[in-house]
Order: sequence, then structure tokens, then C-alpha cells
Amino acid sequence: MATTISSSQLDFAGIKAGLINHLRKQDQFTDYDFEASGMSALLDVLAYNTHTNALIANYALNETFLTTAQLRSSMVNHAIKFAYVPGSKAASTATLNLSVDMSGLAIRPSEITLPIGTVFVGTLGDQTYNFRTLAEYKGYDTTGTGIYTFQDSGGNAAIFALEGTLTTKTFLADTTEGRQIYVIPDTNLDLATLTVNVFDDVNSTNFDTYTSVNLLSSGISADTRLFIPLETYNGFYEINFGDGVITGKAPEPGNLIRATYLSTNGIEANGIDKFEAAASFRYNNQSYNYIITPIGKTAFGSEKEGVESIRANAPLSYLAQNRFVTPIDYIGIIANSIPGIKSINAWGGEDNVPQKYGKAIVSIEFTSDVSAVQRLAVEQQIQQLLLSRLSMISIDTEFVTPEKVYLNLTTNVDYDPSKTNLTENALEIQIANTISSYFATNLGKFNNVFRKSKLTPTVDAVDNSILSSNITIELENRLVPFYNTTTQRYVKEDYTLSFLSVLQEPDDSVPIITSDAFRYQLGDGTTVIVTIENNTGSDRHSANLRLVDSRGNVIVSSVGEYVPSTGKVNLRAFQPYSIVSGQSYIGIKAKPVDESVVKPLRNQIINLGKNIVDVDPDVDFANSVVGTTN
Repeated sequence: MATTISSSQLDFAGIKAGLINHLRKQDQFTDYDFEASGMSALLDVLAYNTHTNALIANYALNETFLTTAQLRSSMVNHAIKFAYVPGSKAASTATLNLSVDMSGLAIRPSEITLPIGTVFVGTLGDQTYNFRTLAEYKGYDTTGTGIYTFQDSGGNAAIFALEGTLTTKTFLADTTEGRQIYVIPDTNLDLATLTVNVFDDVNSTNFDTYTSVNLLSSGISADTRLFIPLETYNGFYEINFGDGVITGKAPEPGNLIRATYLSTNGIEANGIDKFEAAASFRYNNQSYNYIITPIGKTAFGSEKEGVESIRANAPLSYLAQNRFVTPIDYIGIIANSIPGIKSINAWGGEDNVPQKYGKAIVSIEFTSDVSAVQRLAVEQQIQQLLLSRLSMISIDTEFVTPEKVYLNLTTNVDYDPSKTNLTENALEIQIANTISSYFATNLGKFNNVFRKSKLTPTVDAVDNSILSSNITIELENRLVPFYNTTTQRYVKEDYTLSFLSVLQEPDDSVPIITSDAFRYQLGDGTTVIVTIENNTGSDRHSANLRLVDSRGNVIVSSVGEYVPSTGKVNLRAFQPYSIVSGQSYIGIKAKPVDESVVKPLRNQIINLGKNIVDVDPDVDFANSVVGTTN
């Protein structure tokens, strides 16, 4: 018997309507009133049951595959198949210049030691967070004044403290047969800080340290002491050991297993720049105060790796097979190993401009602003923990800072005021927020391409009253001039700025290259507010750049040039006196030939700059529509 129920109609009403339509075609139900009978209740039950089973089957099928799964627990299980451990919460890191004033000592030591576990309290608003050192640091009196400054392993005047509560969980190795699993019931565990020590028994002080499988630098044998951390279905973490035969040594019955880690607040503790020590420094039973100077704000704290990140990174990690050969290997392994990474890109030196054969180039964009010292520390960590173990001997790795190019958008919108209750100002704000959200979602990472054709429909869909919109784009590169902290003056220097598009040729009426205002010092010592722009007027085909004051007077006839075909702006012996805006940068703006597509290359990232929205009511259109209706 043929059925009229379509398998694609899985909603309740559709299923019930299909059942009724099917029954009406049967002779025994001819002219039967289904709605006025008890049969309606039975059909409700059948439709509800079918609808529920269809949803369950649909959800279950989706969770079966990496590409369609939505639940984190499902993604974690899929990741295991790729030998990929999804990122846990990561502790925020404080980078501190830390000193102790011991000038009052008659006999000074050659060095002092900052013990592991030293606590510093950071304040962010009304909240306080504890940061603690996880390594031992040595301090030296490098100036001979009795001020001892602690240094990291590279000799830099910096120490690192991680946010969180030091937590210990102990287990007793079971005497039963079979594989043993030890669960740490803490969703805030930072896997990077997890250490596992195995003692002979509950009273022993002798222990063996087990290493995470992700940090092993050699092969695995029956004597290898390793543990495998895995996330459970409820967000906790379990510690797995080898089988004692070929996958590593396993704890023996009666052994005491002690797991120590930081339970952290993750991203909440980012952005702190105020610290005080929880206790004073002790030396020979005397107390000395710390001198604490934060180097940038706390950073690198993050939440657990998200579902979409796991979906993208797990296959990359599998392809890398725990070695650095191709650019994808660098992206997959580093992204999985280092917390706080927003985006990463890598390419071979042969693809670089200029070419650098025998090198792999890596650029990392972090989730929060980091200082040069913090960035260097991460690069050293990658070098020590990953590259030295997994990279090819003949290939060196070079890290480059991301180059950010900003898009200044001016959006002109015509709308029908009769179709909305929003004021012009409210509509402008709503459109501006939509554009900001679009950039936050679709741009801000390596290889994210801007396409105006994708943004325009998003703007048009903000409100039903919008009739049309026009978006014009200006490229902006933010130049940070070199500053001499000794002379407290900007240094005369040459700069080359790269834009992402072919630029327009010089125009006789509108400058193609412009800049933010800054002060420039004249030969007589006076300063004048000027901007950079290209020549206009009779010399319309000149790409020469000059300094012009607010009245249009040329102050310096040539400070460089721009090359329209390559999108490069060159400044020669450029030396501003001060920046009017008070920012650390001067915005250099350029008009592209093609506004429809802006595509970044290598270490370039597109961000939203100025976001100007101008909304105008189209009264004539509204009146014409009303007149037609009448």
C-alpha cells in the first residue's frame, strides 16, 4: 500500500497532516471527521512519537560525525580518534619585572632565589586573583647598588606567574585487574600545569615523575613513565597510564598517585596590571619588600577550546603526525600546544617576500594584547617545547609579528521612515553594531578575506525600512614611529607600509594618500600641525608624498612616495615631533582601486577601523508608496 507521508516532513503538524491525508484515502474513513473524533488524540500521539523519534535520530546521526557534531562531549570523543587532546582552560600569565632592595646588607650574596610558589595578588576592578610562580628564578645585583633583579632562563629581567589555585588530588593505585582510570573532578584544570608523581606507598617520600605523552621527546617503551590526560563527558579530566608492557610503565598496586595542577579562572584574569606580593621576600630570617613592575597586562588566559576550534584543529593535528614538515604542521601543533592563540599562520621561506630559503615563517595573533617581552617568551616556549623536538634539523623557524590593516567604512543608508519605529540615531547605532559584529565574526584572523558583497546584504537586513545602502572603503595602516626613550624624541627613520590592494592613481582633486594629524618641527625649532598627502593639481600623475598644514600650505615638498601598482607607501627620513591624537600611531590612509575584495597575505590581518554610518530618510519614496496605495 502506497503512503502519502513524506520522510522530509518531520515537524509535528506536518506529520499529523500526512497521517490524516493517508487515512482519508482509505475506504473505511471516507468523509470521516478526524478533528471531531477521538481519532485526533490518537493521531496526536502517533505524530508526537514520530516527531520525537525523528529528532532523536537526527541528533544522534549529527553527533556521530566530526563535521556535524554540536555537543562538546561528542567533539572530544571524535578528537580522541585523531590523537588530539582539546585545549583545557589556560591560566592567565603575569609578566613581571621583579626586584628586591637589599642595599642595607653589609655582606651581600652573589645571587638570591625566588622560590617556586611565590604568590602575587592581581587586582582587576573589585576582583582579586592569585598568581604564583611555577619555576625557580635567580636574582642578581647587576648594578652594584644592592637591588637584586630576578631573571628568566634567557637572562631577561622578567619572571612569569600564572593565575590559579594550586590543587592536589591523590589516588591509590588499585589492586584489581584491568585498566585503571583516575578522574580529577575539576572543570577548571589547566592541563599545561598538570604534574603527576607516583610514590611507592602512602608513607613514602620517594617518587617517580610521569610525563604527559604530549611532551615526550623520545619513543615509548615498557619503562617509559608517561600519562595520557583525557577529558571526560562531563568536563572533568582523567589520567591514563600505560599498560606496563609496550605503552609505558604503569603504577603498581599500592602506589600513591599525586596529581598537582592549577585550577584557574582562565580568561577572566586577563588584563591585570596592578600587583602586590602576598608576602615579603625572606633572606637569612630577614624580610625585604618586592619592587614589582608589570611588563604589559596579564594575558594568555583562555576558556576551554570551543567546538568549532576542535573541529578545525583535530584533523590538522592528525595530519601533522607530531612533526614539523609542512606549514599545516606548524599551524596544527602550535595551535594545540600554546594557549591564548586567536589565529596562526605559517608558510615556507620560499613563499616569503623577500625569499628566505631554509626557513619556516610563523606568525601568531593572540586573543589579547601582549607586550614584546610576553611575545618573546611564547616564541622561546615554542622553540624549547616543540621545535627543538619535532622540527627538521635543516629548517630554522622565524617568528614575525602580524601586520594589521584596518578598513575604514562609511555606510550611507536610505530608509523609509514610515516602516520603522526607530529614530535615525537608533538605526545608525544598530547598523554600526551589525557591521562591528560582522567583522568580529568573519575577520580579524589570518587568511580572512573581506568581500563587500557579503557585508552589504547583512546591512540591508538590519531593518525592514532600509531601502538601499552604499559602503565605501578606505584602507588604513597604523604607523608606530620609532621612539628613543633616552632623548624622548621620535627617531628619523625610513618606513615602508604595505596595503592589501592596488591603490588609485593620483587624483587632481582628492588626495589618495592621507594621514592623521601630527606635529612637525621646523628648522627654527617651532612646530606645526601637518598631515601627509600625495601631490594633486597640475602634477596629477606624481606619486610624491608631502606634508601639508590645515590651510593646505605645503610645509615639506617631499617625504616619500607611494606606488599605486604594489600598494606600498614609502616614507623617507620621516621624523614626527608628536602625535596630535595622543595615540602611539599615525594612521596612514589610502584609497584602493577595487573596494569589492580585500585579501590579506601571509602575516596580514584585516580589522575594522572607523565605522561611520549615515542614515537618510527617503521621504519622496515613502510619499510615492502612500500615494499609490491610496
